Amino acid sequence: MQEVEIKPSKALKPFYQKLAPPSQQSIIFLNEEIPHFIVPWHFHPEIEILFVVKSCGTCYIGDGINHFTEGEISIIGENIPHWWKSDPVYLEDTDTIHTKSLIIQFRRDVFDSNFIELPEMALINQLFDRSLRGIQFLDQAREQLGKQMKKIFRSSGMKRIIEFMVLLDMMAESTEYRYHSSVGYSHMPNSYDFYRFNKIQEYIIRNLTESINLNDVASFVNMSPTAFCRYFKKHTKKTFIQFVTEFKIGHACKLLAEEQMSVTRACYESGFNNLSHFNDQFKKFVHLTPTEYKAAYTGSSSL
Repeated sequence: MQEVEIKPSKALKPFYQKLAPPSQQSIIFLNEEIPHFIVPWHFHPEIEILFVVKSCGTCYIGDGINHFTEGEISIIGENIPHWWKSDPVYLEDTDTIHTKSLIIQFRRDVFDSNFIELPEMALINQLFDRSLRGIQFLDQAREQLGKQMKKIFRSSGMKRIIEFMVLLDMMAESTEYRYHSSVGYSHMPNSYDFYRFNKIQEYIIRNLTESINLNDVASFVNMSPTAFCRYFKKHTKKTFIQFVTEFKIGHACKLLAEEQMSVTRACYESGFNNLSHFNDQFKKFVHLTPTEYKAAYTGSSSL
């Protein structure tokens, strides 16, 4: 098996991405080297493993928002909406700055039903179930899994499949990880539901630093406020206000950690208009104050 080399090109931006493995392959192996990540908020029925060799930015996965850097490795379950968004520098300086990533995409049914039910496959089966919240690997696991990804892409044929199974086993046994999405997150495989929720989430992203009014968002997707609240709670297990607050806190984390922004500026850049309220909400969701969080990542505690 040979990996597919993706060259820089203009890409369509569908909310549903249809993937097809190259001829004579059951699993997609992508060695991508492009100016910036080009596929926006989308989903597909394949499980995806992504290793960021070179890039940094923000990832939106399910109802989670996190920053990513070089060495990032995650597994994202089938039909989970996601968007790897490169930092602006990758859009501004496309002549000298490029992203590089190794990606594996496969359907769960690539494994024979008898094989996947073997007792020895139990942990991998559980990994696939857990990946429905998106899993980000950390610390030594991140480093070891990155090495294994490179080993896979140096292999071919049956040896590549064997190394791929080793990767899945390593992921399944790892305890160094965190979830991208919340415990209450519910994905939406129905295309119409996803299209509507996609519009809602894009509206939030575009207006994150503004005052986001529930009535305005409900009107934007042609729903009454009451119907909108029921719909939103059903699919996210959260109120709309709670969801927006978590999005804003996730954005603030990125500003504090990656851009080393002051706590005060991060507060207002994330759409909060009251520093005291921002501090309270940040500690509620992150379990650290903004100052403690920034110090943990940057060694700085400037306000």
